[in-house]
Amino acid sequence: MNIIRTKTPSETQKNNLLHLQEACRKHDHISLTFPLEEDCTFYLLYDEDNLLSALCAFFNENGEYETCAYTLPSNRQNGYFTMLLDELLKETADNDLVFPVDETCEDTVHTLNALGADFWYQEHLMELSASGFIETGLAKSNPLWDSPALSMAYNPNEEHSPWTFLMDGSPIGSCYLDFRGETAYFYGFVIAENLRNQGLGSACLFLLLKTCFSLSGHKRLKKLFLQVSGENVPAIALYKKAGFQITESLSYYLY
Repeated sequence: MNIIRTKTPSETQKNNLLHLQEACRKHDHISLTFPLEEDCTFYLLYDEDNLLSALCAFFNENGEYETCAYTLPSNRQNGYFTMLLDELLKETADNDLVFPVDETCEDTVHTLNALGADFWYQEHLMELSASGFIETGLAKSNPLWDSPALSMAYNPNEEHSPWTFLMDGSPIGSCYLDFRGETAYFYGFVIAENLRNQGLGSACLFLLLKTCFSLSGHKRLKKLFLQVSGENVPAIALYKKAGFQITESLSYYLY
């Protein structure tokens, strides 16, 4: 057995990681992937040329190491994950490790419970298609949606675009869109605290969606994605009302 630590996997190692990832995803029926786009440290456990297990971690903005690991299904319960975790722990000092987990993967949940990791919170991935939004017909139930005093300032030509909601020309809220071809990731939605519970959140969300699905040219969207904490019940209810559907739920464990 040989453990390789690297921040810059070779092309062969990347291919090995993808093969390992797909073998586990197929076996466990999950969609999680290695965060190859992040500045990760990888720990690769090889038996000669065969990658049996891999763990990667990156230091996030909250001061935690977000961690992802896979072991070939036929090589589980051999202590390989523990070997790689021990290598990571030599470098993390007192920082917490965060494990995103699909609860349907029993092997992963069992391993984290045996490790003594604590359940932290759940997060949902939601999506909305242009047709799904049109079919909701929500525009009839909130008079603020047609208010001429409500408007937005944005630049859809920016890949990471900030959008500002205005009432009579004054900012009342904001959000961000990360454009990815015909889809976009929606995040950072907030209404000024002193203006909440007045229907403005619904009105601003509707205005945003109506605008997104009617953009011209290559910026016209077919689908919008967002992530929301399972603890944020009002936000989930709002997004469902707008037509968003939960497509995946992840649990986060802290170690």
